[in-house]
Amino acid sequence: MRRLAPLLPMLLCIAVNSASAAPAVVCAIDMGSNSFRRIVGSFADGRYVETRIESKTLGVGDDVARHGRISDLKLTEISETLAAFHASCQRDGAPGTVAVGTAAFRDAPNGRRVVELASRLGVKMEIATEQRESELAYLVGSLGRDGYAVIDNGSRSIELVARVRGATEFVVFNLGYRIAYEEFFANATDPAVAVAAFRDRLLQEAAKAPFMKGRSALIGVEFQEMAEALFDPAPIEGHRFTSSVLKRRLDQIVASPREFAALKNRRNIDRALPRLVTAVALTDAFGYPAIELTTRQLGVGLIIEAGLRR
Repeated sequence: MRRLAPLLPMLLCIAVNSASAAPAVVCAIDMGSNSFRRIVGSFADGRYVETRIESKTLGVGDDVARHGRISDLKLTEISETLAAFHASCQRDGAPGTVAVGTAAFRDAPNGRRVVELASRLGVKMEIATEQRESELAYLVGSLGRDGYAVIDNGSRSIELVARVRGATEFVVFNLGYRIAYEEFFANATDPAVAVAAFRDRLLQEAAKAPFMKGRSALIGVEFQEMAEALFDPAPIEGHRFTSSVLKRRLDQIVASPREFAALKNRRNIDRALPRLVTAVALTDAFGYPAIELTTRQLGVGLIIEAGLRR
């Protein structure tokens, strides 16, 4: 014991430094236009670790479209959900709860009311601008690395974003899966006409984003339901869908109005089909042989951001 005594201060210092270097656990609430997700995780040394995720569908975007604002009934539902999520964050040992609202909250004239409600509950919420949402989407897709192109296909909007040598460029347009399905597919009987019309709109937007070409890889955020509904079961995180595989599946749908009609009765097809067309159109437009999927959600960007600051 006497021989170890001189080493005790050094061992104590190492223990303290190791504890301080441990990645901080963050609880983030992703307040999407369709669903809210509570995500608990940490990020350090380029590695994201998720310990918990739960989701609740609230349909805020639909509510805003119907009422021109967030209705009082929906505000109550949002408040109750945030309160429950915040309590769960505390039980999970997270020191604070952060939240980000996306397109529906930007569009709602009373969106700031939700920020005030969140603050009273102890939740630090922001309503992301288009630039901010794109920056978070980039962190989610790239894990903070430079030189990637990321497509985030949400319910109301699609973000196209890339970063080269620290400079971020982005384009945002309102052709998310909810809008696209209602406009192009819900009432369509000819799949070829519907797909062609949607693809034309996507290519118009893609023409505004030449910065997406020639990056290390093309990453797809929020394409999980496309993979689950339209392809054979397989692990999704990190899965690469080649352009040829995506096109082949879309061609099968386009070639058969009968299959198209049957698909429209399948669960989550409104989430899956527009994303398939988006994946096909944009991998081709930007010249990538494949798109790599991640199951990480937009709120993970807040967790990665916190880890990068440490």
